[in-house]
Amino acid sequence: MVDRMKHLLSTGEDADVYFLVGDGDGKELLSAHKLVLKHASEVFAAMFRFDAKNEKKEFASANCPVEVSDVEAAAFKVMLSFIYTDDLSELNGDNAMAVLYAAKKYNIPGLVLPSLQIPIPKLSNVFLAYAQALLFEFEDFARECLRYICQNAVKLFRLDHFLQIDQKMLCSLLDNDRLLFSDEFAIWKAALRWADEKCRQNAIECSSDNRRSVLGPAVFKIRFPNVHEDDFAKGVVPSGLLTVEEVLGVYQFNSHPYLYLRGVPGLYPSKFPSHGRISDWNTTKGNRRGTLALEIEKMPEFAGGSVGSSRFSEALFINGFEWRILTQINDEKKCLGFYLWYEAKKEEPWDSVFSATFRIVSEKSEADNSIGTRCDYVIDRSRSAHGFENFITFAELMEPSNGFYNRKEDKLTLVIDLIAKEEKLDKFILEHSKTKGTLFMEIEKVSEFAREIIFSERKSETVLIKGVPWKIWAKIKTKNGSTDKEKWLGIYLLCVWPKEDSKWRCKCLATFRIVSQNSVVARDMKEMSKERIVNNKSTYWGFSNFISFAALMDPSKGLYDKNEDKVTLAVDVTVKEAKTEDKS
Repeated sequence: MVDRMKHLLSTGEDADVYFLVGDGDGKELLSAHKLVLKHASEVFAAMFRFDAKNEKKEFASANCPVEVSDVEAAAFKVMLSFIYTDDLSELNGDNAMAVLYAAKKYNIPGLVLPSLQIPIPKLSNVFLAYAQALLFEFEDFARECLRYICQNAVKLFRLDHFLQIDQKMLCSLLDNDRLLFSDEFAIWKAALRWADEKCRQNAIECSSDNRRSVLGPAVFKIRFPNVHEDDFAKGVVPSGLLTVEEVLGVYQFNSHPYLYLRGVPGLYPSKFPSHGRISDWNTTKGNRRGTLALEIEKMPEFAGGSVGSSRFSEALFINGFEWRILTQINDEKKCLGFYLWYEAKKEEPWDSVFSATFRIVSEKSEADNSIGTRCDYVIDRSRSAHGFENFITFAELMEPSNGFYNRKEDKLTLVIDLIAKEEKLDKFILEHSKTKGTLFMEIEKVSEFAREIIFSERKSETVLIKGVPWKIWAKIKTKNGSTDKEKWLGIYLLCVWPKEDSKWRCKCLATFRIVSQNSVVARDMKEMSKERIVNNKSTYWGFSNFISFAALMDPSKGLYDKNEDKVTLAVDVTVKEAKTEDKS
């Protein structure tokens, strides 16, 4: 029976319907039999009933075939072969998506699944496959296509097929956290190439205005704050694609990220996302950027655990080293400890420099990545965890109005965007050119701190400026020469040079501030400056009696945040000279 059906199809013997399939030069005239087609498809059956009712006998003639311009001839042949003989030998990666389209158009369910089972790497155009999957709502297949595109973006974005996708798909891809590229600048260049092709297709000049127009909302999916400052200055800015305000917004963000973390956008608020992209499938030595993610499930159960209970994320390899998120329950008030975990091995370099941004992802909006903070660190074998002992209380975390806790799925998502800058600190110091920076330090529970004994202290996280690691050091002091017991806040800048066996010298200017709680942008109310040369014998300087705690907590001065019981210290540092030479 199969052989006879195959003979009918191949010879067209007694055919009573003809199809002119394809478009342009690829058109082919194919013959078929109404009886066979209408028993395979309700669409064909309805088509033939309509023709019989209207007595269009000429419909069967080869001189007046049915025109099918939206299906490729090869795909139509595969469909006919399946209808006649269940043969799928000609179904392959080159025609699978066209066959899928034909199967959906003519309602042939048995042909849909085989079309979706072609391995994605064998598909000739995975972008088309992704579009078809979205169109026909094949969610699992769409998810696999998207994953393959993101994992192989470097290769796929070079293909001409990428240039044919529409603006909506471009936005979707650029918005994806798992789009795997070497850096954000490469993503920018791919988007620019796409824009140039669209300009050519529309027969318009590849000007900055036209590029911006065809990109549309896709511009705001590119994470310009993550583009290296040299690439941004020499590659992005000269293109003229961004407005002056947008350029200034990126510069302001990278100069003062702390303002954004406090919710103060400044004069030129950045309009572009700044969180990193997740590259958990990349384990190569050269990958210096990535994002760790940890989903904490069964939150009430975790929050109700004992102090010290912890969870680890899956490992992420950056620069050849293994990193994880560590979270644990700290102190009797049940605060969430949030750390970056690194386990140094003996054969690995003893120190490493990196920048990390700690975030809790908001469940309210993809664009709102909620609270977080960004810090620079120097790590060595003596300390494997860096981060925040009391990042947020569980009460705040699970408060519905804050939008951090997904009550429906009973989960919370923590994220760390990580940039490994250099394995060896000495090389980093020689190459690092940033001469200015600002350290910030939030002293929480100030009312409790003020009641502690003399010489009690707090230290900030480490920040690198000119390759030199710095900390803010706050201490409780008494007034020099005073006989009363009034407590004063001492503020110092501490140089944490990691190599004790080397001579070093650093000349810098520091401005010590307490950030006003009324307006971060305005000039802070308490400010002092000092220039100093520090070395391995004198590692810190500052003001032992910067301000009394009475004045600090005076509401009229606006330095103390009574609601959150905290003050924010800041030190603006300009390093004029930094050098080291090993002892001989």
